[in-house]
Amino acid sequence: MPSPLWFFGTALTILALVLLIWKGGRPEREAAAGLFVVQLVSGWVDHLIIGQFRWAVALVSLSLLVWLVRLSLRYDRWWLLFAAGAQLLALGTHAASLFGSDVLTWSIVTTRMVVWVEIMILGLIGVWEATSAPYARPQSLRAKSRIA
Repeated sequence: MPSPLWFFGTALTILALVLLIWKGGRPEREAAAGLFVVQLVSGWVDHLIIGQFRWAVALVSLSLLVWLVRLSLRYDRWWLLFAAGAQLLALGTHAASLFGSDVLTWSIVTTRMVVWVEIMILGLIGVWEATSAPYARPQSLRAKSRIA
């Protein structure tokens, strides 16, 4: 049976992705799509290993970093910038696994799990930002609020 932490992480992921798609704007939906694909593909390529280095998962992690940086440069959302920074930390754990020993394995895995939870919490903050921040509203709503 999975641990309570697994249930927490899974529930948080589902909640964040659903809210990003349902309540978020275009940037949040694009981020949710990328996060969902990464979650799916990581499981498919987890068995591809050279020594202890999970090179395919590292490539997936790099692709998520590129996706989040692209979104943070394209859209005016603070949460995307912070999520890209968190993903950079996760990518650093892949580099650490190249140079580390077996002793570091659990700390690397734990760091990746914590970073994923952080990105999901940032996604929830992103939903709040998309619905509350004046700069995140669509142009038509901004024009109406200036008139009123």
